[in-house]
Amino acid sequence: MAKNNYKIGEVASLLATSIRTIRYYEEEGLLTPIRTQRGTRLYSEHHIARLTIILRLTKLGFSIEAIRKIAEIREKSQTGDESSFQMEHHLKEVLDTIGDQIRELESISVEINDARDVISGCNGCSNRPSSKGCPDCPVRKKLDNIELLNLVWDTE
Repeated sequence: MAKNNYKIGEVASLLATSIRTIRYYEEEGLLTPIRTQRGTRLYSEHHIARLTIILRLTKLGFSIEAIRKIAEIREKSQTGDESSFQMEHHLKEVLDTIGDQIRELESISVEINDARDVISGCNGCSNRPSSKGCPDCPVRKKLDNIELLNLVWDTE
């Protein structure tokens, strides 16, 4: 065994993931480890780098299909030109999607801060936090302006 090859348990430990997760990505065709004559899975530094980005992308919400598409463009292309064109086009779509998600996260961040500000108006209130217990609650008054408060406020 070469020094720079690792067993599956070592990789799982190194990347703070599970053996099952690594096997899943293998089953999905995103990772093809080296196999010894006895069938032991071995992973090179390149496998670990590939798995690291797969884990990162999945943590950020990328689907297996989206990751697979990125991984397969080059190998399915006939020329470097074709590969480059397809990859540029696909990565632009990915960036556009990420831009949309960033804008949505920024929007919900503002809304969460607004909700916190309104809810802080209840500090020191001795009324029961409900429609009946506090009919003049500042939360109730802002339900139409701050969507998130509809999760906080009761539906009585």
